[in-house]
Amino acid sequence: MEHEEINKKKEEVKQYFSSLFETVDGLISGLKQRSSEEILNGSVEKAQKLLTQIIPYQKFYEKLGETRDVFNKIENSSETENSAQTESVSKEDIKLAKEKIKTMDQKEIDEEVKASNKESGAKTENNYRIPVLKALIFLGGSSEEVEVIEFVKKDMKNKLSKNDLEIPEGEQKERWITNLYSETATMIDEGLLIKNDANKDWEIAQKGIDYLSKYSK
Repeated sequence: MEHEEINKKKEEVKQYFSSLFETVDGLISGLKQRSSEEILNGSVEKAQKLLTQIIPYQKFYEKLGETRDVFNKIENSSETENSAQTESVSKEDIKLAKEKIKTMDQKEIDEEVKASNKESGAKTENNYRIPVLKALIFLGGSSEEVEVIEFVKKDMKNKLSKNDLEIPEGEQKERWITNLYSETATMIDEGLLIKNDANKDWEIAQKGIDYLSKYSK
């Protein structure tokens, strides 16, 4: 499941909670109002029957609140952990990393990626990791996704095959872009990148700079 799709599912859960709370609250309010009307009409017995229905719904409402609190606790814990892993970097860090990139041996990188892929059975999208990190360094540490993709495409113009540039049937993106998105989602999970969903920005994290440094002389 894609990173964006996971976030979408989380938002759906939050919306379900909100909708369910509103529905159950409306049900309880309706029963209370009906009970009051029966009392005013002199039907005490009917009012009591309605009141006995309210109590189980109120307990359910409380349990629902506890369940939502557990979900929010999981979310907050996940965000805190992710934040700790993906610290933002300073302009000075970006400047130093940019200088180091100039000493990178691309042939050595390609050979190591190829060997790593063969050993792990990973797909070719792992080849996009270094280009994405390099792009972010040259773009000042953070940039919109489309700008990063354009930079990577220019950087890899001699490596992208005809197959990479094809748009698979039923899809809207070239195959290499789909693979790139798959890899960036993994990079975000590993703490190499920080993603701003609101602005559709990617930002390199300290872990990303450390990863690049492995290939610097």
